[in-house]
Amino acid sequence: MDNPFVTILFTDLVGSAALFDRHGDEAADALRREHFATLRRAVAEHGGREVKSTGDGLMVAFASAVAAVRCAVDMQRATTGEKGALSLRVGLDAGEPLPDEQDLYGTPVIVASRLCDTAGEGQILASEIVCRIAGHRVAEPIEPVGAIRLSGIAEHVAAAQVRWRDDRDDERRRPVPGVDPDQISVLIADDQTLVRAGFRAILEEQPGIDVVGEAADGRDAIDLARKRHPDVVLMDIQMPDLDGIQATRRILEEAHESHPVAVLMLTTFDLNEYVYEALRAGASGFLLKDVPPEQLVAAVRVVAAGDALIAPTITKRLIEQFTRTAPPSTPPPALEQLTPREVEVLTLIARGLSNGEIASELVLSEATVKTHVKRVLSKLSVRDRVQAVVLAYEAGLVTPGDPSQRADRPAS
Repeated sequence: MDNPFVTILFTDLVGSAALFDRHGDEAADALRREHFATLRRAVAEHGGREVKSTGDGLMVAFASAVAAVRCAVDMQRATTGEKGALSLRVGLDAGEPLPDEQDLYGTPVIVASRLCDTAGEGQILASEIVCRIAGHRVAEPIEPVGAIRLSGIAEHVAAAQVRWRDDRDDERRRPVPGVDPDQISVLIADDQTLVRAGFRAILEEQPGIDVVGEAADGRDAIDLARKRHPDVVLMDIQMPDLDGIQATRRILEEAHESHPVAVLMLTTFDLNEYVYEALRAGASGFLLKDVPPEQLVAAVRVVAAGDALIAPTITKRLIEQFTRTAPPSTPPPALEQLTPREVEVLTLIARGLSNGEIASELVLSEATVKTHVKRVLSKLSVRDRVQAVVLAYEAGLVTPGDPSQRADRPAS
């Protein structure tokens, strides 16, 4: 293995000591031998080099990150359900470890080992660099789990879980010890390489935000959203092959209830003919591509929290366009379920008022307003405030000519 850049794989046999208590020394030793023989067959099939045995596991080096991930998957599938109910956990990292005769040491070795220690039974945890190299080339979804604090590593390590199980679509998400629950995963979809690179550079500098993928068109965005399960998708409206509106619709239709995703649309112009349809598709807001960095970061945090946002420069003309582009619509029956107070709240939401401003307008506490907003969204079966604004204008509750319209404000 002449290439100094390698992928390191660590395995660990979970509950090894308990084997001897349950089965006795001879039977437990036979089970361990069968287990390691299974692992070594997978290593050989994928071209790995066994560096050493760690007692309850193996350390293996691969010239290819793709081969390492595929080997990890085959190891899990081969050992799951084997005699004696043995369980395996796996950790992966890539880099340039330092050689010491036949052994390797250094940061990639430490990170892979610690990821293996952190993984639960049946889990494969991989570092961000492994995901970037192999994520789009393996069949199994690789799902970000956030930033993990690993023993002996000064900084949090961005990691992901390889979802190898055949029933992975129905499997409940297994929590990973040490994961930062406030980490926001972001997918960037734009056909311009420089735009993607610029947004990635801005976002990756922020604590609590992890860019988990880049897509050059709508189809790539859909595929990556399936694999990476981002919290937020930054989606260009106009892209080749499949545009951002169709991609948004597909991504939101496929999003699992246990992990909702918010789509923040990107546009070069402050209004175009696609904006209204994007709202109908379920977008949580809009940003101009020349938005200042601090506004981009704030917008990602806003939509990740379940709120909605429209850039102030878009809002006024967007509202005016509603009456020109919206098809004739009768008020939905759901409006009849709203109380008079809830109708007032919906009207003020559509005028662009924040919760604090609505509270001041109606002489209520902000907590009470938040409760009303939640009930309005629930009764109308809409995703967020942006969708509520669309419905309010279609139903005629608010018109662009309303003198109290706060069209210079973002929905938030």
